[in-house]
Amino acid sequence: MPTAVPAMAVPAFVAVPSAAASAGTVRAADAALPRVRSVSLPVDGSFTGPNGTVHVKGTLDVTVVTLPGAAGGGTAQVISSLDDTTGAGVPGGKTYYLVGAHRDTAPFSAAATTTFHIRPALLLVPPSGAPGRVQPLTVSVTVTSTGVIDTVTAAVG
Repeated sequence: MPTAVPAMAVPAFVAVPSAAASAGTVRAADAALPRVRSVSLPVDGSFTGPNGTVHVKGTLDVTVVTLPGAAGGGTAQVISSLDDTTGAGVPGGKTYYLVGAHRDTAPFSAAATTTFHIRPALLLVPPSGAPGRVQPLTVSVTVTSTGVIDTVTAAVG
């Protein structure tokens, strides 16, 4: 049985900087391109939950997308999502689940490297009762003035 292939629109031409274009124009256009970086970070530590201390362990997946302006600076989107993250009540050892995804937008400077700290809102699911919103993690992102994503880290607490 034949498989249908969707038609794709192909532009008649693609603009390519000519040799006559100034190097500054090409660099400015290159600097304005979005940049993306994805990392999987280990999560291991304790925080104070609504019913006492919870020790969590798992993985936080973080994707950072920067949208620089032609003159430098711009905005960064930080998308954080948990992967197989559980917690244990201290003391007692009751099992908790930490779930959710969060997206934040933050500006970065045209004049210097910017580091921002984000506290994603997540759900803590206790062994019994209703889940509650918590912010036990801090995601730190460093971005250069042109939108290059330098470092991405996460810490509990």
